[in-house]
Amino acid sequence: MNYLKTALSAILVISPFSFLGAEGIENDPSYFTISETVVTMHESEDAGETANLVMPDRKVAPVAAAGAIVNGGAAAWNIVNGGQASSHLSHTYASALPGWGDWHNITGWHGPKKVVYEMKSKNLYGMTVLDIQYEVSFFYGGKDQNGKGQYITNFTAKATRFAIKWGFKYYMDIRISDPMNVGTPENPLAYMQADVNWSFSSPIKTNRGFQTYAVRGDGMFRDISPDTSKMAEELALPEAPEKISVEWN
Repeated sequence: MNYLKTALSAILVISPFSFLGAEGIENDPSYFTISETVVTMHESEDAGETANLVMPDRKVAPVAAAGAIVNGGAAAWNIVNGGQASSHLSHTYASALPGWGDWHNITGWHGPKKVVYEMKSKNLYGMTVLDIQYEVSFFYGGKDQNGKGQYITNFTAKATRFAIKWGFKYYMDIRISDPMNVGTPENPLAYMQADVNWSFSSPIKTNRGFQTYAVRGDGMFRDISPDTSKMAEELALPEAPEKISVEWN
Protein backbone atom coordinates (compact mmCIF):
# COMPACT_ATOMS: atom_id res chain seq x y z
CA MET A 1 0.00 0.00 0.00
CA ASN A 2 2.81 2.41 0.90
CA TYR A 3 4.51 1.52 -2.36
CA LEU A 4 1.31 2.36 -4.28
CA LYS A 5 1.04 5.76 -2.55
CA THR A 6 4.65 6.55 -3.38
CA ALA A 7 4.13 5.61 -7.03
CA LEU A 8 0.99 7.75 -7.28
CA SER A 9 2.79 10.72 -5.70
CA ALA A 10 5.61 10.40 -8.21
CA ILE A 11 3.12 10.48 -11.08
CA LEU A 12 1.44 13.61 -9.73
CA VAL A 13 4.66 15.65 -9.58
CA ILE A 14 5.73 14.75 -13.12
CA SER A 15 4.93 17.52 -15.59
CA PRO A 16 2.79 16.57 -18.57
CA PHE A 17 5.72 17.83 -20.63
CA SER A 18 7.80 14.91 -19.37
CA PHE A 19 5.82 12.53 -21.56
CA LEU A 20 6.79 14.33 -24.75
CA GLY A 21 9.49 12.56 -26.72
CA ALA A 22 12.23 14.21 -28.77
CA GLU A 23 9.98 14.30 -31.84
CA GLY A 24 7.25 16.04 -29.84
CA ILE A 25 9.69 18.62 -28.54
CA GLU A 26 10.97 19.43 -32.03
CA ASN A 27 7.43 20.33 -33.12
CA ASP A 28 6.46 22.19 -29.95
CA PRO A 29 7.00 25.97 -30.31
CA SER A 30 6.03 26.55 -26.68
CA TYR A 31 9.10 24.61 -25.56
CA PHE A 32 11.42 26.75 -27.70
CA THR A 33 9.73 30.12 -27.06
CA ILE A 34 11.44 32.19 -24.35
CA SER A 35 8.91 33.84 -22.04
CA GLU A 36 11.34 35.68 -19.76
CA THR A 37 15.03 36.27 -19.12
CA VAL A 38 16.33 37.60 -15.81
CA VAL A 39 19.86 39.02 -15.49
CA THR A 40 21.45 39.93 -12.16
CA MET A 41 24.88 41.31 -11.27
CA HIS A 42 26.84 41.76 -8.06
CA GLU A 43 30.32 43.07 -7.38
CA SER A 44 32.81 42.06 -4.69
CA GLU A 45 36.46 42.34 -3.80
CA ASP A 46 38.70 39.95 -1.91
CA ALA A 47 40.80 42.65 -0.29
CA GLY A 48 42.40 40.31 2.21
CA GLU A 49 43.23 37.56 -0.28
CA THR A 50 46.89 36.92 -1.06
CA ALA A 51 47.54 37.85 -4.67
CA ASN A 52 48.29 34.72 -6.72
CA LEU A 53 49.26 36.34 -9.99
CA VAL A 54 50.13 34.73 -13.29
CA MET A 55 52.42 37.15 -15.09
CA PRO A 56 52.89 36.99 -18.88
CA ASP A 57 55.57 34.60 -20.18
CA ARG A 58 57.70 37.37 -21.66
CA LYS A 59 59.75 38.62 -18.74
CA VAL A 60 61.19 41.77 -20.33
CA ALA A 61 58.88 44.03 -22.28
CA PRO A 62 60.10 45.77 -25.44
CA VAL A 63 61.35 49.35 -25.41
CA ALA A 64 58.41 51.74 -25.81
CA ALA A 65 57.50 55.39 -25.41
CA ALA A 66 57.08 56.70 -21.88
CA GLY A 67 53.62 55.93 -20.57
CA ALA A 68 52.91 53.26 -23.19
CA ILE A 69 50.76 50.35 -21.99
CA VAL A 70 50.51 46.94 -23.65
CA ASN A 71 48.50 43.74 -23.24
CA GLY A 72 50.95 41.07 -22.15
CA GLY A 73 48.31 38.32 -22.16
CA ALA A 74 45.51 36.90 -24.31
CA ALA A 75 43.48 39.09 -26.66
CA ALA A 76 40.47 36.78 -27.15
CA TRP A 77 39.05 33.50 -25.89
CA ASN A 78 35.90 31.39 -25.83
CA ILE A 79 33.82 31.22 -22.62
CA VAL A 80 30.93 28.94 -23.64
CA ASN A 81 30.81 26.79 -26.76
CA GLY A 82 27.32 25.63 -27.68
CA GLY A 83 26.41 23.19 -24.96
CA GLN A 84 29.35 23.38 -22.58
CA ALA A 85 31.54 25.88 -20.79
CA SER A 86 35.20 26.10 -21.75
CA SER A 87 37.30 24.23 -19.22
CA HIS A 88 40.77 25.55 -20.13
CA LEU A 89 40.45 29.10 -18.78
CA SER A 90 42.44 28.73 -15.54
CA HIS A 91 45.45 30.39 -17.20
CA THR A 92 43.77 32.64 -19.78
CA TYR A 93 44.32 36.27 -18.81
CA ALA A 94 44.67 39.72 -20.30
CA SER A 95 46.71 42.55 -18.78
CA ALA A 96 47.52 46.23 -19.12
CA LEU A 97 51.19 46.64 -18.20
CA PRO A 98 53.94 49.17 -18.98
CA GLY A 99 55.52 48.78 -22.40
CA TRP A 100 59.02 48.65 -20.96
CA GLY A 101 61.10 47.00 -18.22
CA ASP A 102 60.60 43.82 -16.21
CA TRP A 103 56.91 43.18 -15.50
CA HIS A 104 57.81 41.15 -12.42
CA ASN A 105 58.90 44.41 -10.78
CA ILE A 106 55.30 45.64 -10.78
CA THR A 107 54.09 45.30 -7.17
CA GLY A 108 51.41 46.51 -4.77
CA TRP A 109 48.47 44.76 -6.42
CA HIS A 110 44.93 45.03 -5.02
CA GLY A 111 42.06 42.61 -5.48
CA PRO A 112 40.93 40.56 -7.09
CA LYS A 113 37.85 42.58 -7.90
CA LYS A 114 35.05 40.25 -9.04
CA VAL A 115 31.86 41.04 -10.92
CA VAL A 116 29.44 38.12 -11.22
CA TYR A 117 26.64 38.00 -13.79
CA GLU A 118 23.77 35.49 -13.70
CA MET A 119 21.25 34.93 -16.48
CA LYS A 120 18.25 32.59 -16.45
CA SER A 121 15.83 32.10 -19.35
CA LYS A 122 12.47 30.30 -19.12
CA ASN A 123 10.21 28.96 -21.86
CA LEU A 124 6.41 29.10 -22.02
CA TYR A 125 6.17 25.99 -19.84
CA GLY A 126 8.02 27.83 -17.07
CA MET A 127 11.07 25.60 -17.48
CA THR A 128 14.51 27.16 -17.00
CA VAL A 129 16.15 26.31 -20.32
CA LEU A 130 19.33 28.36 -19.74
CA ASP A 131 21.12 29.00 -16.46
CA ILE A 132 24.52 30.65 -16.71
CA GLN A 133 26.75 32.41 -14.22
CA TYR A 134 30.00 34.00 -15.35
CA GLU A 135 32.61 35.97 -13.48
CA VAL A 136 34.78 38.89 -14.58
CA SER A 137 37.77 39.42 -12.30
CA PHE A 138 41.06 41.33 -12.25
CA PHE A 139 43.85 42.69 -10.07
CA TYR A 140 44.59 46.40 -10.19
CA GLY A 141 46.75 49.19 -8.75
CA GLY A 142 50.15 47.63 -9.46
CA LYS A 143 53.00 50.18 -9.44
CA ASP A 144 56.48 50.18 -10.96
CA GLN A 145 59.71 50.21 -8.93
CA ASN A 146 59.44 54.01 -8.60
CA GLY A 147 55.94 53.80 -7.10
CA LYS A 148 54.35 55.18 -10.27
CA GLY A 149 51.44 53.99 -12.36
CA GLN A 150 48.30 51.94 -11.77
CA TYR A 151 48.21 48.82 -13.90
CA ILE A 152 45.91 45.82 -14.49
CA THR A 153 46.77 42.12 -14.53
CA ASN A 154 45.04 38.73 -14.50
CA PHE A 155 41.90 40.12 -16.15
CA THR A 156 39.71 37.15 -17.05
CA ALA A 157 36.11 36.14 -17.72
CA LYS A 158 34.91 32.57 -17.26
CA ALA A 159 31.72 30.60 -16.68
CA THR A 160 31.33 29.35 -13.12
CA ARG A 161 27.95 27.67 -13.68
CA PHE A 162 26.29 26.56 -16.88
CA ALA A 163 23.20 24.44 -17.56
CA ILE A 164 21.18 24.30 -20.76
CA LYS A 165 18.20 22.22 -21.90
CA TRP A 166 18.04 19.97 -24.92
CA GLY A 167 17.59 21.73 -28.26
CA PHE A 168 19.16 25.04 -27.19
CA LYS A 169 22.69 26.29 -27.83
CA TYR A 170 24.59 29.14 -26.23
CA TYR A 171 27.89 30.67 -27.31
CA MET A 172 29.93 33.33 -25.54
CA ASP A 173 33.36 34.75 -26.32
CA ILE A 174 35.40 37.77 -25.29
CA ARG A 175 37.71 40.14 -27.15
CA ILE A 176 40.07 42.59 -25.47
CA SER A 177 40.85 45.98 -27.00
CA ASP A 178 44.37 47.40 -26.98
CA PRO A 179 44.93 48.94 -23.53
CA MET A 180 45.42 52.69 -23.17
CA ASN A 181 47.04 55.12 -20.77
CA VAL A 182 44.38 57.56 -19.53
CA GLY A 183 46.76 59.07 -16.98
CA THR A 184 50.03 60.88 -17.74
CA PRO A 185 53.36 59.64 -19.17
CA GLU A 186 54.92 60.14 -15.74
CA ASN A 187 52.12 58.43 -13.80
CA PRO A 188 50.21 56.07 -16.13
CA LEU A 189 46.65 54.90 -15.45
CA ALA A 190 45.83 51.73 -17.38
CA TYR A 191 42.49 51.39 -19.15
CA MET A 192 41.16 48.31 -20.91
CA GLN A 193 37.90 47.51 -22.69
CA ALA A 194 36.39 44.05 -23.24
CA ASP A 195 33.55 43.03 -25.56
CA VAL A 196 31.62 39.89 -24.58
CA ASN A 197 29.66 38.54 -27.56
CA TRP A 198 26.91 35.97 -27.07
CA SER A 199 24.43 33.95 -29.11
CA PHE A 200 21.41 32.03 -27.77
CA SER A 201 19.64 29.84 -30.31
CA SER A 202 16.93 27.22 -30.77
CA PRO A 203 15.59 25.58 -33.95
CA ILE A 204 13.11 28.44 -34.37
CA LYS A 205 15.05 31.55 -33.31
CA THR A 206 18.52 32.98 -32.69
CA ASN A 207 19.24 35.97 -30.46
CA ARG A 208 22.62 37.74 -30.47
CA GLY A 209 24.07 40.54 -28.42
CA PHE A 210 27.13 41.87 -26.65
CA GLN A 211 28.23 43.54 -23.44
CA THR A 212 31.10 46.02 -23.18
CA TYR A 213 33.07 46.30 -19.96
CA ALA A 214 35.52 49.08 -19.08
CA VAL A 215 38.27 48.44 -16.53
CA ARG A 216 40.77 50.93 -15.11
CA GLY A 217 43.98 50.56 -13.11
CA ASP A 218 42.49 52.25 -10.05
CA GLY A 219 39.91 49.45 -9.72
CA MET A 220 37.03 51.02 -11.64
CA PHE A 221 34.70 48.60 -13.41
CA ARG A 222 31.84 49.83 -15.62
CA ASP A 223 29.35 48.03 -17.83
CA ILE A 224 29.16 50.61 -20.61
CA SER A 225 26.93 48.57 -22.94
CA PRO A 226 23.65 50.52 -22.53
CA ASP A 227 25.10 54.01 -22.33
CA THR A 228 28.51 55.09 -23.60
CA SER A 229 27.85 58.83 -23.23
CA LYS A 230 29.33 58.87 -19.71
CA MET A 231 32.53 57.14 -20.73
CA ALA A 232 34.56 60.31 -21.27
CA GLU A 233 33.37 61.72 -17.95
CA GLU A 234 34.36 58.55 -16.09
CA LEU A 235 37.82 58.54 -17.66
CA ALA A 236 38.38 62.22 -16.92
CA LEU A 237 37.69 61.81 -13.20
CA PRO A 238 39.83 58.93 -11.90
CA GLU A 239 39.31 58.07 -8.27
CA ALA A 240 42.20 58.09 -5.86
CA PRO A 241 43.28 55.27 -4.82
CA GLU A 242 37.25 26.94 -10.22
CA LYS A 243 35.60 24.42 -11.00
CA ILE A 244 33.20 24.37 -13.99
CA SER A 245 29.86 22.65 -13.40
CA VAL A 246 28.25 21.67 -16.68
CA GLU A 247 24.83 20.06 -17.06
CA TRP A 248 23.04 18.90 -20.19
CA ASN A 249 19.49 17.97 -19.30
